[in-house]
Amino acid sequence: MATPMTAAETLAAMKLWGVPYREYSGWKTRGRDPEHGAWGPVNGIVIHHTGSDVQSDNYLDFLAVNGRGDLPAPLCNVSTDMDGDLWLIAQGRANHAGEGSSGVLGHVINEDYAGFVHELKAGPDDTDGNAHFYGNEVRYDGGQPMTAKQYAAATRWAAAVCHHHGWSALSVIGHREWTTRKPDPGNCPMNKFRSDVAALLKAGPTKPPVTPPKPPVKPPVTPPKTTEDEMTADEYEAYNGRLYGPAGTLGIWHAQEVAYRAAHLVALQAQTAALQALADALHPKP
Repeated sequence: MATPMTAAETLAAMKLWGVPYREYSGWKTRGRDPEHGAWGPVNGIVIHHTGSDVQSDNYLDFLAVNGRGDLPAPLCNVSTDMDGDLWLIAQGRANHAGEGSSGVLGHVINEDYAGFVHELKAGPDDTDGNAHFYGNEVRYDGGQPMTAKQYAAATRWAAAVCHHHGWSALSVIGHREWTTRKPDPGNCPMNKFRSDVAALLKAGPTKPPVTPPKPPVKPPVTPPKTTEDEMTADEYEAYNGRLYGPAGTLGIWHAQEVAYRAAHLVALQAQTAALQALADALHPKP
């Protein structure tokens, strides 16, 4: 439990840990208004993925200021590109975690779970995660591992935040560990991610290694015995199958992505038509 970092503290942590950061205009004062919910005390970090390999500035605009109809921006605190750049998006509260499990929040606060060998299993959605977690939207589709530079930047950023607050890597979770509604961060077993963050914390705030840690390829085949709060390998595979669907079909997540992108296309077409109408009015044809 801690007070959210200030912009100055964030910059100091990025520089201390050698995080390859970039600044999106206005990030130091960006965040949801207080009437939309509390921001802090913060308890940890949630790692997401965007579900798309799109790396355009327009997508950064979507995350930082545009949002979507049912979910106002900012949609994360930072976002990590495939080329390894980590964008500072919003210093304040962001709409990224949503409702999730109070049981998982308890494990994160107490750092009392076997998170280096298992992923947490989310319980019922009963707690506002946006008040408690920093959010990193990793910009990749989740169907393949992150790029090496992307993975290195995401783990180094997480280590920098944990180091500032005095947290261990057990304060870092994936969105799917927070709520059963989400599959992110895709092809990234969180026990491996936490292990790599822990290794960085043990080494201390040194310059990034010449050869960044390799991103994971697939979850462990035979994990040790689990508790009721942890996900077995078979459960993980079944979970992925439900979300992504067998070959040639749409799972829950893919179906949601198709619906969202269709709605987003309709909205863009409407905006284009409105802009064209305005241009015609301002510059009528002779």
